[in-house]
Amino acid sequence: MIDQAAAAARAADVAVVVVSVPAAEGMDRSTLALPADQDKLISAVAAANPRTVVVLNSSSAVTMPWLDNVGAVLESWYPGQTSGTALAHVLFGEVNPSGKLPVTFPASEKQMPARSTVEYPGDGSDVYYSEGLLVGYRWHDATKQRPLFPFGFGLSYTSSGSVTCP
Repeated sequence: MIDQAAAAARAADVAVVVVSVPAAEGMDRSTLALPADQDKLISAVAAANPRTVVVLNSSSAVTMPWLDNVGAVLESWYPGQTSGTALAHVLFGEVNPSGKLPVTFPASEKQMPARSTVEYPGDGSDVYYSEGLLVGYRWHDATKQRPLFPFGFGLSYTSSGSVTCP
């Protein structure tokens, strides 16, 4: 349905693409890429409409090969049962999206401290953390790497008062 999404985006003033990364207890990720064809979907919609907003519903960092082609990215983390209402308030500028990232988003998976299968996902019984205390932003600082978005990154775009979401 990627072609249909691109066609709808082409006809719209603004396109909003909501994507997600499943998360659950005992479920590890093998990559920072969005699962399935979600990166392809975003790229197709953004090619059809440069005013594309990507809403990420993820539990951690993701890679964003399409970032330079979209107008905005909003990370919703764990939005809850009224996520649609809350998202609408943010997208329409009724609520200031003033949250800041609690993790670093690397520019690529090559920037991650774990770069071998022994380090991640481990040898089947153990995981080895060879980076020691250099986790998150500390790794990027110590290795002089520029992440895609550093710990604490976040922008705001509205000055309106707060809205209480039901």
